Amino acid sequence: MGCCPEGLIDWDGVYQTVQPHATFAAGVLFGVAWWVWADALLYSIAVGGASFSPVTLVPGLVATAAVVLMNFVSREEVMADYLDEAATMRAKLLLMVSYLVSLGAIGAAVGLLVHDHTKGGKDLWVGASGVLQSCLVVASGLSCWFFHSASDSPGMGYGYI
Repeated sequence: MGCCPEGLIDWDGVYQTVQPHATFAAGVLFGVAWWVWADALLYSIAVGGASFSPVTLVPGLVATAAVVLMNFVSREEVMADYLDEAATMRAKLLLMVSYLVSLGAIGAAVGLLVHDHTKGGKDLWVGASGVLQSCLVVASGLSCWFFHSASDSPGMGYGYI
């Protein structure tokens, strides 16, 4: 029993209302994530006089790779009865690997932020924006995965992105 009485919210209606706009919103969220990171990096270089470290790029790239992996599997493939058990298990395994990679990206971003803080850096914006970037990229991937169905794009096949 949840916090709301049964039947109070029509979740199917909410899903049908949000679904046409969810992929666009996920793309906007993805773009905002990369813009926040690039803005903080350029501000740190231009105003703070910091140098560019390619290591700060890694969590965002890993989170993006996790989103691509996540969207290779549709919800229908995870819950499908028409597929054999091995195909469903492979889909679930790929989805679990993508979740672990995305959590690793967020952990790496937090680790870089903590490393910048402990080495005495005054400018922590790049590290903080890396954490925000990784979280937003993963959130955009999850919303794209949750609201996308295989029937939306019949020609795309197994790999949506």
